Amino acid sequence: MMQSNDTECPICLNGMNDADVTYPLLCPTGCGYNFCLKCVEHLVRSSTDDYQYASDGNRHVKISLTCPQCRGDLQHTIKDTLTLRKAKNCERYTDIPDSELKASELRQKHEFMKVYSKEVEHAELRLRKFHRDNGESDKFPEPLQIEQEQTTKRSGPSFVDSTLFGGLEIAMSTDEQEYVQELMTTGKGENLANAAQIMNGILQLTLLGMAPKNLIERTRSEERRHIEILDTFKKRCPLPARLPKYYVLSSFPQKKRSILFEDDLWDGSIVDAFSRTSVINTRNLPGIQNIMMGADITHLEPKSRVKITSVKGQAGKVGLQKGDVITHLNDEIFQGSAEDIKQYIFCLHERDHNSTFQIVVNADVATAKALKLRSQRCGLIMEDAKASVQGKRL
Repeated sequence: MMQSNDTECPICLNGMNDADVTYPLLCPTGCGYNFCLKCVEHLVRSSTDDYQYASDGNRHVKISLTCPQCRGDLQHTIKDTLTLRKAKNCERYTDIPDSELKASELRQKHEFMKVYSKEVEHAELRLRKFHRDNGESDKFPEPLQIEQEQTTKRSGPSFVDSTLFGGLEIAMSTDEQEYVQELMTTGKGENLANAAQIMNGILQLTLLGMAPKNLIERTRSEERRHIEILDTFKKRCPLPARLPKYYVLSSFPQKKRSILFEDDLWDGSIVDAFSRTSVINTRNLPGIQNIMMGADITHLEPKSRVKITSVKGQAGKVGLQKGDVITHLNDEIFQGSAEDIKQYIFCLHERDHNSTFQIVVNADVATAKALKLRSQRCGLIMEDAKASVQGKRL
């Protein structure tokens, strides 16, 4: 996104882009104060904390959603501002095929052009009402061009496997679940990276209160039965131990490493995806045998990779684990060594102690092929699990 040379964020001093200028803060006093998307996100996220620690160690009440200049109340409008700015930033992806976008670009396009189009539409309506109520009808921006084409309805999978989403299914629309499932079951590592980015975006939007409201309502007995069916299904059709994940991490110095890496050689086995640290014998693991049954490809060409051997501090808090495989660094496929990624992080920290980097783990061939094989059988196994639970109850 092109930065505006003549508009600077008064908080972080970085340039503000077209979206920041097109959708300024809707301060009820009309003071005209505005700041960039990154600082708006930080303000909204900080306001969700019950308290914060001051530099002297004392607790202070949480940050309120008020204008930093005039203290005008922003709580009723700031999330709409956030939604519209993000959507505006995505307009440039409208006419670009998914195959030509990077993972982060695909995530943004998916979130605001396919899943949250209704939220964007409602935010635009509230924006118009705000300007109309304040006698500023001339300030209406042009409508965002983000509607998803509905000429032909995409045929989603016959069975939506909610176990793929790591608990995020409660914050995902049906369309979103189908789309992410399609990405995760194509057998391609790059699509796994895209799915990981999308799910991380869903998590961040949920934390900001922007998740779609589509929770399935079940009675207590229905919920117990649903949980029992999923437990039976996961035993008969287990997920790989290494699922794709996307993380944004702060750089760190060599003396305070939060992640340790090592070079490793993948033997070409798809079964490798079901173990983090050692080779497994599937003879006593009927669930994995169910997945591998009748597989045409059991081994692929071995290749070198980088695995995580230890995590602590921030890395452990966000969810990284020992045995995760580094597959992408800053939206690009990572093909270097353990030393390469260590030196990159150390140099990044030397240049800027507040710098961050993005990684995707486990978007590798073994996990991709394992998830594809699993998807080919999981529908039948789910039906068996339902019948088994129903039989127990009878």
